[in-house]
Amino acid sequence: MFKQDLCDLCGDCLVECQWIEATRDKSIAWMKAMIAGQQTPVLKQCITCFACNEFCPQKANPFELIASLQEKHLTFISPEIATVEEAKYVFSHELKNYPKAERVMTTCTFGKTHPHLLEGELYNLPRVDGKPYNCWMLFSHWGARSIHQKHIAELVERLATTGAKEVICFHDDCYATLAALAPEFGIEVPFRPIHLAEYLVEYLSVNRNRIKPLNIDIAYQRPCASRYTPEKEHFVDELFELVGVHRVERTFDRKNALCCASIQLLLGNGDPQPAQEKNIIDAKSSGAQAMVCLCPMCSNNLSQIASAHDMPLVFLGDIARMALGEIKVP
Repeated sequence: MFKQDLCDLCGDCLVECQWIEATRDKSIAWMKAMIAGQQTPVLKQCITCFACNEFCPQKANPFELIASLQEKHLTFISPEIATVEEAKYVFSHELKNYPKAERVMTTCTFGKTHPHLLEGELYNLPRVDGKPYNCWMLFSHWGARSIHQKHIAELVERLATTGAKEVICFHDDCYATLAALAPEFGIEVPFRPIHLAEYLVEYLSVNRNRIKPLNIDIAYQRPCASRYTPEKEHFVDELFELVGVHRVERTFDRKNALCCASIQLLLGNGDPQPAQEKNIIDAKSSGAQAMVCLCPMCSNNLSQIASAHDMPLVFLGDIARMALGEIKVP
C-alpha cells in the first residue's frame, strides 16, 4: 500500500522515472494531486514498471498510489474488460496431482509456455505450474491492481498445500508477489519464497568443482518486478561470479535499469521499440557479448531488436547449465 505518512513530497519518484516527463516542481504538484485522489498526466504516462517504488528514498511505495488511481479512473482497462480477462485466468477445478515435499519449485505458466527453459538437472525437483499457480502480476501492469491482490491469498494457499517449507520461484513476478506484495497486503506466507538466482547460487556452490568458467562479458536485463525486491540482487552478482561471467558497467542497469518496455503495447501507451533499441545499443556499446535475461518475457520481447544488433539473449538459468556443461555456449 501507499504509505502517505512516509512520503515527504521530495518528487524523486517521478523525477527519476524514465517514462514520465516531470520537473521537480511538477512532480511535487502531481504527487499532491494524486494523494488527493485526482487524475494527473502520471496515470497515463506510467507504464507500470514499478521503478518509482525503488526510487523513493522514504520507501513510501508511490506506485501503489498510482496503481490505485489508474484503476479508479479507468486509465487502461474498463471493469467489464477486466472481468472478462480475469475469467480467463481463474482456476475453478479441484486441485489434483500436486507434489508433497519440503521444497518445491513454482514455474507459474512457464512450464507450458517455455518448457525448454526447464530442462536439465537444475529443475529435477518437485514442481507445480499452470493456471492454479499463476501469480496474477499481469493485472498490476494492466491498471487492475485489485484483481492481482484478490488472488494472491489463493495462490499462497495452493502452494502451501504441498507442505513445502521453501518455494523456489522460477519467475521473478512470482517471487515479488510472494516475498513483497503478499506481506504488504497482510497475507501470511507460511513458507519461505526463494528467488531463482538464490537457488542457482546454492546449487552451483554445492557443485563448484564441476563449473567451467564461461569467461564472457554480459549485460544483465533486470526485469520490472525486481523493483519490489532489490535486496535479493546480490544473488545475481554471486551467480555471475560463480559461472565466470563479467557484468559490464552500463547506463541502463541496476537502479537505472530499463524494463523490456513491451507493456506499452498492452496498455496502448506508445511504441516500445525506441526504448528497446536504446537498451540493446547500451549493452553492446558497453562491451557485452550477450545479454542475460531473468524473465522469459523479456527475452521474448527483446528478441527482434537484439537479433538486429547481433546480441544473443541468454536465460539466467541457462548460464548455470552452460557452466555445468549441460548445454553449449552459443
